[in-house]
Amino acid sequence: MENFERVRFDEENLSTTTSKEQLFCERECCSFLKSFTCYDEITIGAFRRGGLINQDKEIRLLKSKHAGYLLSYLEQLPGGFVSLDASRSWIVYWILHALYLLGELDSASDHFPAIIETLQRFQNKTGGFAGGPSQISQGAPNYAAVLSLLTIGTPEAYAIIDRPAMYNYFMSIKDPRTGGFRIHIVDGEVDSRGTYTILAIARLLNILTPELADGVGDFLLACQTYEGGFGGEPGNEAHGGYNFCAVAGLVILKRLHEANLPLLESWLLRRQTNLEGGFQGRTNKLVDSCYSFWQGAGLAIVNLVQHSVHVQQVRPEVSYDYDDLFDLRAYEALLKHRQQEIDKVLQASEANGQGIVDVDDILLLGVDASHRVTAHNGVLSCNQEALQRYITHCAQNIEHGGMRDKPGKARDFYHSCYALSGLSVAQRSIICGFEEGDMSSSDVNRTDDAERSDWRGHPLWYVRHFQSLSPVEKDVAVDDEEALPTLDDHFVGPVVYGDREHNLLEPTSIIFNIGLTNLRNAWSHFHAPTMVSDHAGLVAAYRQQLQQLEQQQQS
Repeated sequence: MENFERVRFDEENLSTTTSKEQLFCERECCSFLKSFTCYDEITIGAFRRGGLINQDKEIRLLKSKHAGYLLSYLEQLPGGFVSLDASRSWIVYWILHALYLLGELDSASDHFPAIIETLQRFQNKTGGFAGGPSQISQGAPNYAAVLSLLTIGTPEAYAIIDRPAMYNYFMSIKDPRTGGFRIHIVDGEVDSRGTYTILAIARLLNILTPELADGVGDFLLACQTYEGGFGGEPGNEAHGGYNFCAVAGLVILKRLHEANLPLLESWLLRRQTNLEGGFQGRTNKLVDSCYSFWQGAGLAIVNLVQHSVHVQQVRPEVSYDYDDLFDLRAYEALLKHRQQEIDKVLQASEANGQGIVDVDDILLLGVDASHRVTAHNGVLSCNQEALQRYITHCAQNIEHGGMRDKPGKARDFYHSCYALSGLSVAQRSIICGFEEGDMSSSDVNRTDDAERSDWRGHPLWYVRHFQSLSPVEKDVAVDDEEALPTLDDHFVGPVVYGDREHNLLEPTSIIFNIGLTNLRNAWSHFHAPTMVSDHAGLVAAYRQQLQQLEQQQQS
């Protein structure tokens, strides 16, 4: 990957403002992407003392610096942030989720009561959260506020969310003409971003009724462009952020398979830059670390649905389908399986009377046992090694902590959240499912560190191969057990660039971008049988609240 010349942008003898900016960006990134073997020993020693590399000259994620940067702004922001007063719920979410990914959420627990109290002041009686106090509710900051409360995950955090009022608000911003949602109630635009934020929160809070979802899928499907990606509205240019919102929203509705998936995947893959390795948001734009999540998670979703569609074609009798909780279930199944394997090792040791277990054997079986990422051993169709390399080499502020867009840019909370989210997705993505017993103990310790020469054996290779067969050949393939790959065949555990033990982040949902443990806890709470979740019940509950409020005011 050190031969940068062969992957540099080709101006094709026509210099433009766009091409000049691209070549400048590549030059900046090259100085950060070069191997640490290029530095002299004095510089290497400084890198080691600063924690940037380990003894093997592998780059390290500066977790403590990043966490310190995030925590220092959680209690009070400098005066310059007054311009972001309408984004205060976003700032809380960006900081909390980034801390979760770093494994440092507990260090913010002393702030949880104040955060809950602050966000409660952002909630309006007519439903939904605003970005700050005394402001109107809006879909995007409402999304951030609810995800922040679910990340905190305490009963007190759950309790302040007014579900009936939230449902009333969502119904009030539903646009009957397009089927989508307005971003806010007064002259708000209708786009895929606002629509996703409503769908995601409605799904998490168990208020996604047929009445609320009516027409939404058709609106989102209409946003797919001739390029393959999705735009904000029908006819708009494909854009990474809007694309993710449309793709994730369609998975929530279980309708993404109706989109042109090959064209969508092609657009996403073409957004990964050749030299830098990160993603750009649109055609002919510069790389940006935030798109590590927007495009990376979007691709993970597409690959998941592609594989699901393939399974349904090959094995119609198998109950296997995609949904918005797939990665949570796969992660929990992996946790269970790996724990069973650890128990077997311990039981075998006790049975033979040794009473001694090799710690390395136990670590290899752990759910977080990671492997060195290569260009081919991840389960996604993009280059997960190049993506992780860009994030760790180019997006870290190595002096003061925090993540940035690209070299030469300042750190901020937004990029800290989404660069780390994208890194987690690139490390931990699972797109193959499995039934109980599919994973064999003989394969658990496989590392697959060697780079594969081709895609044969990759779960998506089966998808493309099957699609290229004739009808007769497809019938033969259906009888071939290799036509239906299982998780154990292809998922070797997290694949990590640099210092594998240190750089691994916590897992995040590719649909909701919330920690998987937080997602499980919130799901168990809000989807309990006692929760009112139908249209009539939610409307009645809201009316009852209004009556009680009126009685209190009269008294």
